[in-house]
Amino acid sequence: QILDKVDKDEGRSVLKFRSTRARPLLRTLVPTYDEGAKECTHEMAKNNKQCLTKNESMTYLETYNCEYIKSPKPDRFARAMKQLYRPDFVLSHFVHYSTVTADMAREKQHTQGQFIRDRTTNPQVERFVDEVNEGVLIHAKTTVPAETFARDKMCKLNGPSNCLVGIPCPDDVPFNDALHT
Repeated sequence: QILDKVDKDEGRSVLKFRSTRARPLLRTLVPTYDEGAKECTHEMAKNNKQCLTKNESMTYLETYNCEYIKSPKPDRFARAMKQLYRPDFVLSHFVHYSTVTADMAREKQHTQGQFIRDRTTNPQVERFVDEVNEGVLIHAKTTVPAETFARDKMCKLNGPSNCLVGIPCPDDVPFNDALHT
């Protein structure tokens, strides 16, 4: 519906979403063993926290409903954007590869047969979604159990690496982009 409205009101065929990998909420995960991953073996669990996995009785939306960056996301997340297209605008699309759109094909007519390698951003047909008033994208990429192993070390201020489980913080905590990696 949002794409139909934007197409009708603005003449745009593409909506873009700044993308970050959503975290699975810690409270929704369940303990697991995986003898194929050294971090998640029964032996490792004797002296460490057990690895965690998605609870099969919960949906992906319930589990991964944790964005570590508050909306609207900073422009630095535009590089990993995801796009929503009008079907009649997309001539060819392969997952994780460039999309050929009607706009690109039309532009080729103006190149005198030369292939011009250029980023195709046309503000007349595409724009970023207003994340506060129009919608957000939840990039629910699976967090494998081994990525939860060191959560006690990673999930703290100035941890050595990114925390890959979601620990909600209250809405009244001011957002500081430098602290959210």
